[in-house]
Amino acid sequence: MSPGVQASTKDAKADANPSRRKATLLRTAKVICEAGEYLCLIRELSEIGLSLKFLHEAPRETRILLQLTNGLTYPIERVWAGREQAGYRFGNGIDLTEFLNEDAPHGCRPVRLTLSAPAVITDGQRRAKVALRDLSREGARFESDAIHPCGTILSFEALGLPQRLGEVRWQDGRLFGMQFNHPLTLQQLADASLSLQPMLNRGPDLATAALKRSRAA
Repeated sequence: MSPGVQASTKDAKADANPSRRKATLLRTAKVICEAGEYLCLIRELSEIGLSLKFLHEAPRETRILLQLTNGLTYPIERVWAGREQAGYRFGNGIDLTEFLNEDAPHGCRPVRLTLSAPAVITDGQRRAKVALRDLSREGARFESDAIHPCGTILSFEALGLPQRLGEVRWQDGRLFGMQFNHPLTLQQLADASLSLQPMLNRGPDLATAALKRSRAA
């Protein structure tokens, strides 16, 4: 058999294999665990599973949820783990075209981690304690009893985060949003999420609880 025929046969077998690995993606996403929500990078992908790269230790829970920037959510189960990476299988087979398509009704959004932690904001000489409700590279959402007019420049401090300066962009009742003057790096966002949400070994199967948490966010 000629080399060309051998290559064609090999390619045909690869195309027929539904678990064939795709090219490295390095696409940002987040995982939702009982312990919290954590930034990750999608590396390799197939119809039955994928590998994730973390910027800190990999989650200890076996069953978690993966949420893409377009809002699609997939239950996944760990099959192997390293220090800062892990491989997972999907709960059900996936449509690769749908998974790779970043189109969504409201477009893709930067990864935003839903969490709850105490924080301090400073408006000129006034310091106030607020509750941090979610965090992304570009900004944060808080809950507060005070009025924070749009356009106000604030500094923000929380455990595990360098002090950030930003502008209030909206307020709706007790909630208000701040846009940072300088975005966080991926590493800073990952470090902050781990500091604010330490990973705990809470049991073997927490996918159901995590799904409820995701839907309520």
